[in-house]
Amino acid sequence: MRHIPILSLILAGTMVAATPALAITVTNQDKAEHTFTVDQGEEQADRKLAAGASTEVECKGGCELRVRGSGYGRSVETGDKLVIDGEGMIRFAGEDIVTGSIKSPDATKQ
Repeated sequence: MRHIPILSLILAGTMVAATPALAITVTNQDKAEHTFTVDQGEEQADRKLAAGASTEVECKGGCELRVRGSGYGRSVETGDKLVIDGEGMIRFAGEDIVTGSIKSPDATKQ
């Protein structure tokens, strides 16, 4: 009977440790603060992100992120990492700025 409470504590700790995996990381690489919108279908919320700061956004079933004034957004899923670049545009970390495609590891070896 004493094993059940210990097992419960271990499972609870594992669940808490796994929580960040449900989040999306957004990093503001610009020198200015930006406001971005988290659109989860029926719910939308604006969040401010200071220059140089990072934050995690919970997005369990997928959502869209838009930076106010940029004119477009990104559809994201849990675990994605995005950056707001020096021009205030949101993109995936590692995304080629010119084409919008993700750089492959082989493409950088020329």
